[in-house]
Amino acid sequence: MKSDNQIFSLSTGYGPFISEGTTALLYCFPVTSGHIDKLFEFGISEIDFAILKSNNYKFKALYYILFHEIQSTFGTGHPSPRKYTNKEFEYVKNRVLHISNSELELYIKEFSRDKNLSEDYFQLFSKNLFLE
Repeated sequence: MKSDNQIFSLSTGYGPFISEGTTALLYCFPVTSGHIDKLFEFGISEIDFAILKSNNYKFKALYYILFHEIQSTFGTGHPSPRKYTNKEFEYVKNRVLHISNSELELYIKEFSRDKNLSEDYFQLFSKNLFLE
């Protein structure tokens, strides 16, 4: 997925990117659940953008957390789909972007355990999505 207004991404294919909206920068990212693909967009600040652009680990971690959180809110056969809110996005974004990398590593491990994902799933997810 790509936008005409895309200004930054770590990959050329399916994955998150930053675009210039009409009034703000947007963090845009696709999520698939079952047979449904959705593109989500949330406003970010210039400071957030600077962090995402300068720290690949945080760029990847933000998508990893958001992808798995949002995927659980919709999809084929989901009993009660709901909208992922801006407040939820802000909480995750601030938690991922504004802590140290070592604190983020612990957060990812905790998140993965809570979602019943293997300890090395973040590395596999990132490696497959962000070919470097």
